[in-house]
Amino acid sequence: MRTITALFDSRPEAERAVETLVQQLNLPREKIQVLAAGAENATAGTDEKRSESHHGFKAAGGAVPGIMVSLLVQDDQAAAARDALAENGGRTDGPDASA
Repeated sequence: MRTITALFDSRPEAERAVETLVQQLNLPREKIQVLAAGAENATAGTDEKRSESHHGFKAAGGAVPGIMVSLLVQDDQAAAARDALAENGGRTDGPDASA
């Protein structure tokens, strides 16, 4: 199994990517997470700030804006999943992009 993470500039892009993963690649929706990314986003119900920098995503000034999609796939589905994310505007430049 492999975790793949992509960062999107907008929620609609992220949602299209999720639909592609589910409908075209038949990946289980429960294996896909969609989260607001960035140091300015607080975790629901807390004042704790979130940082997605550990995924390798960096933007100007160190900010990590956008929507993050993360999913768990079988090794043989990883390339197709990364392609689907990229085709829908996702940047998969994190550590799991190489493999």
